[in-house]
Amino acid sequence: MSASDSRSTVLACISAQFTLYFDGRFWVGVLEHHELRHGGDAISRAITVRAARHVFGAEPSDAELYDFLLTHGGALIDRAAASPPVPASRPVGSSSTPRPNPKRAARQAAKEAARARPSTAAQAALAAAREETATRTSRDRSRRRRQKADEEWARRRERAKRRHRGR
Repeated sequence: MSASDSRSTVLACISAQFTLYFDGRFWVGVLEHHELRHGGDAISRAITVRAARHVFGAEPSDAELYDFLLTHGGALIDRAAASPPVPASRPVGSSSTPRPNPKRAARQAAKEAARARPSTAAQAALAAAREETATRTSRDRSRRRRQKADEEWARRRERAKRRHRGR
């Protein structure tokens, strides 16, 4: 058995979906990045979702959305790629039924656009990213607080030494 036979081939199927919805106060866009990895054997399959969100504020028009995705889409994709992966139950658009005809697909897409809710996997990915950011911020804040306390203690010690030297 050669070295090339022992290595397993990994294939990835990547899809992305951008959803715009109103959360009660602001218009929010969520980019879901779904990745399906097939391992060398039929058993190893992993479906993960990464997500990034952008708060628009007022409802963006189609032209504003298009312009936003052209100018900031790359950064949004990078933020989604940097977020922690969350396991998903199935990839977007996958089903056991064959692909519908184009007119039916267009009707289903219009119905889906009218509904416009992000998937629960995307919400979990966003929550994981928020939690990771919160822990990192908390850790940095604690480190700065300790450093400030140490500097303050050193200043007090130096001041006490100067006072004692004067006697």
